[in-house]
Formats: sequence, C-alpha cells, structure tokens
Amino acid sequence: MKKWNERRLPLLLAALLIIAMAAGFGLTMRRSFMEIRQQEADNILLYYSENIMLQMRGALNQADTLAQTARIIGDQDTAWFEKAACSLLSREEIRYVCLIDGDTMVSALPAEQYGDQVGHDLKDFSYTYTLAKVVKELVVEGPITIGSGDAKQEVFLFLQPFVSDNAYLGEVGVALDRDYVLEQMGLRYLTEQGYDYELWRVNPQSGDKEVVSTSGSGVDFSHAAKTSFNLPTQWNLSIQPMDGWISRENSVTIILVCALAAFLLLGLCYTLSRLRTQAKKLKNVSLTDRQTGLYNQAGFTTALDRCLAEQRGPIVLFYFVFEGYNEVAQLIGPEAEAAFLQSIPRRLTEYIESPFLAGRLQAGNFAIAVREDMNESQRKDFARGLSLELLLKIRLNGEKSFLTARYQYAPCPPNGQAADIIATLIRSYYAYRSKESPARMLTQKCRQLIAGQSNVVFEEYTDLEMMELSKTFNQYRKQVEQLAYFDPVFNVGNRPKYLRDANMLISYDKKRQFSLFCVDICAFSQYNELFSADIGDQILREVLRRLSRPFGTYLYRINGDVFLGISRSNESEQVFASRLQQLLTKPVLAGNASFALQVRIAVCRYPTHGDTPEVLLDRIQAALRFSKESNQHIMIYHDELDAMIRTEAEILRLLKASIEEKTLEIWYQPIMNLENRRYTAVEALTRLPNGKGGYFPAGLVISLAERSGMVEQLGDYVLTHACRFMHMQGKALGLLRTGINLSVQQLLVRNSADHILRLIRTSGVDPKLITLEITESVLIQSIERACATLDRLRNTGVHIALDDFGVGYSSLNYLSNLPVDVIKIDRSLTQQILTNPKQHALLRSIVEMAAINSLAIVAEGVETMEEQSIISASGVHFIQGFYYARPMSQEQLIRFLKDQK
Repeated sequence: MKKWNERRLPLLLAALLIIAMAAGFGLTMRRSFMEIRQQEADNILLYYSENIMLQMRGALNQADTLAQTARIIGDQDTAWFEKAACSLLSREEIRYVCLIDGDTMVSALPAEQYGDQVGHDLKDFSYTYTLAKVVKELVVEGPITIGSGDAKQEVFLFLQPFVSDNAYLGEVGVALDRDYVLEQMGLRYLTEQGYDYELWRVNPQSGDKEVVSTSGSGVDFSHAAKTSFNLPTQWNLSIQPMDGWISRENSVTIILVCALAAFLLLGLCYTLSRLRTQAKKLKNVSLTDRQTGLYNQAGFTTALDRCLAEQRGPIVLFYFVFEGYNEVAQLIGPEAEAAFLQSIPRRLTEYIESPFLAGRLQAGNFAIAVREDMNESQRKDFARGLSLELLLKIRLNGEKSFLTARYQYAPCPPNGQAADIIATLIRSYYAYRSKESPARMLTQKCRQLIAGQSNVVFEEYTDLEMMELSKTFNQYRKQVEQLAYFDPVFNVGNRPKYLRDANMLISYDKKRQFSLFCVDICAFSQYNELFSADIGDQILREVLRRLSRPFGTYLYRINGDVFLGISRSNESEQVFASRLQQLLTKPVLAGNASFALQVRIAVCRYPTHGDTPEVLLDRIQAALRFSKESNQHIMIYHDELDAMIRTEAEILRLLKASIEEKTLEIWYQPIMNLENRRYTAVEALTRLPNGKGGYFPAGLVISLAERSGMVEQLGDYVLTHACRFMHMQGKALGLLRTGINLSVQQLLVRNSADHILRLIRTSGVDPKLITLEITESVLIQSIERACATLDRLRNTGVHIALDDFGVGYSSLNYLSNLPVDVIKIDRSLTQQILTNPKQHALLRSIVEMAAINSLAIVAEGVETMEEQSIISASGVHFIQGFYYARPMSQEQLIRFLKDQK
C-alpha cells in the first residue's frame, strides 16, 4: 500500500491540479461571457434611459406648451385654456387636463368628470402637485388611477409648472393613457431582444418601490443590470437576459472547452508519467539482478546510500557467500538454480521483519542491509538464522546434501559511503576466511562438540572429500545427540533436549509465542509397586503415544512420570489442556489389566511467563506444585503463582543471608516424658523471620531449601547450633536428648556420616545426647544406602528417630529391621484417636511392636486433654504437642524449663 501511494500520489496531485486549472479556466470564460452580456445590457440601458427621458420631457409632455402659454398670458381668464385643452382632449391618449393658478385649481377637464376639482387648494391633491411647485420642473407620476366608478382609468400624469423670474406661478397637468405611454417607451422591444425588464420608481414620500411596468411577475431582478433617471423622482430600469447572464449554450461551450482542456492536460501528464515510469524502469533494470529480482551491486550501493542519507535509525550490513556456488550450480542444472534464486526474495521477506534492502553482488554472493538496532549477539543470531533460511538443498550422486552460506556482518557508520562500507565488509570476510581452512574448522567444531555445545553444525563443502568427511561428522553428532538428548528407554526427548529446542525456538524468533504443558500422572509409583516395572513402562509408552499426537517432536520426559510438551497452536491454553486431560483419562491397557489414569496438567506461556527455557521450567513446576497443593487437575500459571515464586525467592534470599550472618533462629519444642512427668527432650526447629513481625512456615522454608540445594547448608547450621546448645545448656536444664531433623540430601550424600559426626564432635556435645530424626518415606525409598549411614551413626551413640510414622507406608512388619531407636507417631494419626476406633487400634499395635523391638515412642501433635488422656493410656513414652508446650526460642526455653523445676 505504501509503495502504491508513493507511486500514485504524484499522479493524483497532478490530476487534482489539472481539474483545478480547468475549473479556473471555466470560471474565467464564464466571467468573460458575463462581462460581454453585461456590457450589452449597459448599452441598452443607456439608450433606453436617454430615450425615456426624451419621451417624457419632449414627445409625451403635452403640458409643457400649455404651461408656456399660461406663463405668457399670466391672467385669471381660463377661456384660452379650455379652448386649448379641448383640442388636446380630442386626442385619444389624453385623458385629463388641468390648470392650477398659484395654489388653486382653476380648471379641470373634462368638466363633467373632474369639474368638482375647481377651487380646491394644491394641498388637497397628491404630493406630486406640491413636488412640482417645489422643484419648479416637470414631474411625472404614474401609473395612477384617476376618476371614480366606471370612469376610473390608469394614466401617467405630467405636471409642468410655469415660473417667472424663478417664481412659481402655477402648473399645468396632463394625464396620458398608461398603455400609450408605455408603448411610446418601447419596452416591448426589450422582450423581443430576450430581456426581462422592470421599470420602477421610488415613492418620494414613503421611499417604497413602485413597479411601473415589468415583463413578468415572479422574476428575480437582484442580479439585473440597472439604470436610473429622475422625473424628478428616481425612476429605475432593470434588465437581465431571460436565459440568465450565462446561457445554456454558453454553459455547454464552457464545459466542453474545460473538459477538452482537462483531457488534453491529463493526457499530457499521463504521457509524461509513462515516459518517466519507463525511464525509471530502464534505470531499475540497470540496477536489478535479472535472476532474483534483487538489486545488483550498483543498485544495492545506490539504495544503501539513500538509506544512510535518511538517518532514520541504525543499519546492519550482512554479507552472505555460498562458496563453490558456480561448481554446484553446474552440477544441479539451470532449472534447479533458477528455482533457488527465484525463491530467495520470498525467503528474505518471510524471515526478516524489519525494513531491509537485499542485493545479489555476484553469482553466490548476497548483501542484506537491515534497519534495526542489534547488539552483537542479535546480529550473530540473525546471520546464523538467515544462513539456515537460505540453505541450498542439492543432490549429488543420489544423496541429499546442503550448501550453506557463510557470512560476515558489521554495523554501518551513520555518515559512511555505501561503496566503502560494502568493500570493507567483503575484505573483512575474505581476510577471516583466509585464516580458516576446512580442516581447521572441522577440528574446531569437533572440540566444540566435545565441550558439550549443542548447536554445532558441520557445514557442507564443495570439495567432495571434505563434504563426505563433514557428513560423517554430522552423522556422528546425531548419534551423540541421540544419547545426550533422548530418553534411552522410551526414545523421547529429555530435559536437555527441551532446553535446546526451546532455546532454538526463542533465538529463531523472539516474538513468536508458544505454550508449555507439563503432564504428571497422579500416584504413578503404585503401578510399579502393586504390579511390576514392566506394567509401569507399558503405561508410560501408551501415555507418550497419546501425547505425541498434539506435541509431535516437541515432547519430553523430564522425570519418571512427568512429561513436557511445547505447543505453537493458537488454541487457548484452557481448551488445549482440557483436550489433553480427556486424551489421557481414557483407560490404558497394560498386560491383562485396564487402568484409568488421573493426571495433573500445568501450563505456562512464552514470553508472558518467562523469557528463557529455564525460567519457564521453574514456573511450570511451580504451577504443578500449586496444583497438587490445591488439588486442581489443570493449573495455568497466573499472578498468584508469580507472587508465590517471588515470595519463595525472598525466602531463599533471607535464608541464605541469615545462615551467612548466623542470625537464623533455632527454636525448641519440649517433649514430655510420661514416666517421670518431666521434660527430658526437645526438638530443634527452624524459624525464619519474615521481616513483618512473624515467621515464614517452617515446612515451606525446608522445602525450598531442598529444591534449591541449600538444605545441606541449612542442616549443618541447625545441627551445629542445636548441638552447641545441648552441650552448653542441656545438663543444667535436665535434658537427656535433643532431636534434630535430617533431610534426604544430608543423609544420602557421600561420606555423610563422617560429616555429621564431625559437626557433632566439634560442638563438644556427647553424641549420645543427640537424636537425628528422618522421615519414614525417606528411609524406605533409600533403605539400603540410608541404613548403612544410620548404622555408622548409631555405633557412635547417636539415636535415630523415625519421624512422621503413619503417613507413608506405616508397615509394622519392617520395624524390627530398621536402624532406629525412636518412633514419632505423626499428628495425622493422633488427631483421629478420639473419632476413629481403627486409628486407636493401630496406635496400640504400634506400641506393642515398639515394645517388642525396644523402641521408644513419641506421639506428636497432642493438643487437647482428651487426646492426652487416651494417648498416655495407650502406653506411649513421650508426648510432644501444644497441650504441653509450643515451640519457643532458646531464651524462652531456658526460662520455661527452669520454671518447671
């Protein structure tokens, strides 16, 4: 659209200008026609004004002769007047004659109609009579109506005063027939000449317009030509052409002339535009590569100079070279070469999102200038990605091979010259290539592969021997990748492959979104335990088969029964996850059994929830943990999880700082010995302040420490401080034991027994005063290795307590085989003692088995008197819970135990 506008806008502007010029020319012609017709009308008006004045004052003014006679006679005798008037009245056009002597009417003829006017004063008549006395010259009034009844008639009244020495003596009035006067004016000729006319005068008293004669009613004379004359009132004659000042013929002529002029000008502009376009095309042909449609070297240089002059942002220049292109082109033939070259513009457009220029400098050499601000890493990624996009696929000796483009790049200096910049980049490329032989490059890539780099690619070479060697290395690399990136049992991608694939997706197009789905099979271990590992593998294979439908090659197994999948679908995450759930909850056939699986699905999205594969993996695992805690089967990462992750990060930061600064608090919960009713033992507990006057949940802190690899550091800190406290305060407070929790990571690391014993002995405490607590699930899952470590610790006098008994496996049969001294019954069991008879029976069984195996029993989580009564009656040795004491700081514990003495 932008190119179309740039090409068509000048033509559009030229057309508008031509239309405006034609319109202006038409207006000029219209004005000229109007001026001609107005000049004709002015000439006619001049003639008519002179003719009417001549008629009024001369030929039609019959009163003038009588007035001259009256001035000469100068007496009161009216006989002469009546005699002269009779001759006038004999004429058909004369309707009325009167004589006024001074201010008195002395004669009015015909007497039978107007004789009653004799003797009346001048003021008894219309203002026109008085006006004649005042101006002492001819006054014409009309048309007016005189007479009465059937004798009424319309006339023009001519009043001619007679004076002597400029003194008014009287006046003579003669009334002529209206039609006769108008006929004498010749107004009909105007109509014959094609004019509408209007003869009108201004009433001297009211100032109103009084139409004397008009060619037709309803005609608008507001734009008519007009002339005025005085009798002595102002008389006006307005005329205008009946067909307007611009006739239809004139309008048609103007339109035709303007249209012809516009057409000729438009044709001229179009011809000039076509000539200009053809010249531009001829110029472009000289600047364009015929095979690709890209710029040639001259055209690219010119276009790059133009872009640099615009200074609209940084430009990066890339130089790509297909080495050995001419030899390969001969091998693949002209048709395959033409198809490859013609595909290059489309490939560039699809890959490059920013504005760019592209040119083919030589047969296999291309230059691309991209207007985008890139750092070094982005330039390298862009060049590598475009090199893969421009890959030339060939077949040699029936085998598929690839010819990749090598590249060099550099940012363009703002004020540089394109020719110099291109030449410098080309020299830089060949200077670099001269230092690299194919054998040296192969050696370097092998070393990169040995170092563990995953993006190593052995390029194709035009030298056939080097190409065969490169292909062999590629095959070897694929085998290595198969071992490094694929699960050996199920032949599906593993965690490293996910990281590599996600990195490639992101580096290829950082703006392209994709979704990450994590699928976890609920309680999968039961299938292996209750049936066999082979049944478990069959279930996993069927799950993988189903998941491969929506995810294809973007499917990974990152843990025993936990799978990842990358989806680039535009389908909403909720809908996609629901479809996965339906896909996986259908019964799975394994062996002779059918299993209905339950799965949990966690979802996050790039780049909304993370901009690296590692961050996305952390986020989706957090979502999976949250789904387990909230018992939801589909969990899409959201702000609450983000807040939870920030909280966890803050906890880890504070935990690390408090361990390094030795400010992490160690609290203790007293344990009641039911035999002597004294507190003879405590359990050391971790307390991390949250900075708001409270503490973070201890279970969350320990869980985060285990996941982040800090649990050994935390465990050493707690063990050291608890042992030191027991050494310094234990005997004085009457304590015989202090319990310290061990995590699986502390227990199972190499030489863990030596390390733990060294910390105990360093504190100076007797190992016999220390009880190390481990959870039942940790012990059972790693029983062989754990037992070896625990035996070494017990041999030094350290006691071992089995914590949380009753939560996990709760099998009484293996108690005699475990290297433990104490069983701590979990709170989940003690809470049900009052309500569940089975739990009460289980408690008694545990006590009996413990007695057989000489094991001490601690009941945890006792909070009420009822619980205390029934549990103490069951035969347990120790009780730990809020009923007796809550966890407390070291200072509070010292005061508490001293008060108990």
